[in-house]
Amino acid sequence: MDYYFYPTDEADFKSTAVGNFVHTIVFDSLEQKVVTSFVRRVRKVWEQTCKNNIETDHRIKELVGKNYQIYSWVSKSKSDLSLPFFKLIN
Repeated sequence: MDYYFYPTDEADFKSTAVGNFVHTIVFDSLEQKVVTSFVRRVRKVWEQTCKNNIETDHRIKELVGKNYQIYSWVSKSKSDLSLPFFKLIN
């Protein structure tokens, strides 16, 4: 699985997320389709890394396979679906 985040800086992502929403889309690169997506409100600074926080979510843990691209970004609105420029996080 490959993880992409915006903002790309870990500290910036975490601080910007507080009081806002984190959108996540899971894309299957073999099937060329979105498998699932979800939005969650962030109420406090994440203690884990961004990658660890997303990959331990039950919706991600349930995925089987390695061909997924997982995109997560911060927005001020739950309904804002504009996509930013993503950077791969290993």
